[in-house]
Amino acid sequence: MLEELEARRAEVIKKAEECKRRRTELNSEASKWADLRDELNSRIKEAVAKAKAYKKQREEYEKLIEAKKEKRGELNRKASKYYSMVEKLRKSKKNDLKSIRAFERLRKRIDELEMRQQVEVLSKDQEKKLVARITELRREFAAMQKEFEKDQKLKELLKEAQRYKEEADKYHEEVLNYVKLSHECHDKMVEWFKEADRIREKADEAHRLYLEAQEAADEAHRLFVRYLRDIRDFNHVITGLRRKMREDWNFKERIEARKRAKSIYERFREGEKLSTEDLLMLQKSEMLLK
Repeated sequence: MLEELEARRAEVIKKAEECKRRRTELNSEASKWADLRDELNSRIKEAVAKAKAYKKQREEYEKLIEAKKEKRGELNRKASKYYSMVEKLRKSKKNDLKSIRAFERLRKRIDELEMRQQVEVLSKDQEKKLVARITELRREFAAMQKEFEKDQKLKELLKEAQRYKEEADKYHEEVLNYVKLSHECHDKMVEWFKEADRIREKADEAHRLYLEAQEAADEAHRLFVRYLRDIRDFNHVITGLRRKMREDWNFKERIEARKRAKSIYERFREGEKLSTEDLLMLQKSEMLLK
């Protein structure tokens, strides 16, 4: 029975050691995933901070856009006022001058074509045709302007209208520039928010794996503690069994010693001479009988 208990205890000790090793490995793995999760969470904060910075910058550009639009609108209204005066005066003179609207449409068309020339990627043939068209429209515009300027009053009114219009166009260019910058900030803001979402997915996965490893480590620890408790129980039973076996052996030896001592003592009483061995045996038996 003792050997069986010791064998079973050895098995439990082996299982406890395996659980301890497994617990250490799982805790190490959980720590690895926790470190990765924390690193990714830090990167999320950085990405969100950058996105918010672009969002704030975009809001600043939007404020500038509104301010520039307001100023542009004010100047356009002043220009329109003078253009209306030019048109009214032109009609009152009953001449063949083209309307101011046609004049402005021509000027606007020239601006559009010049902008296209600056921003679009054109073949040599396309650019050649575009330059020729711009040149043609400029000549037409210059001729119309020259006709308007023949009349001094028209010339003065047109000059004022164009002055306000040119100033309004400058604000319009600023509006376009800030709109472009605002869109760039918006795109970068969206990009960084998406990056934060992508990193967050990885961080969530790392956290899931951390919890999984930690849960497994806790289970290994629970089994380890249970096995330690079983080992203590085995030790208690084995120790008690060994003590009982020793006590049983001592009891038997004491009985035998009593018998031997009684026999030797009887021989001594009958006058029989005792040997040294008998005396030693008697002495030993007496010690056991104490």
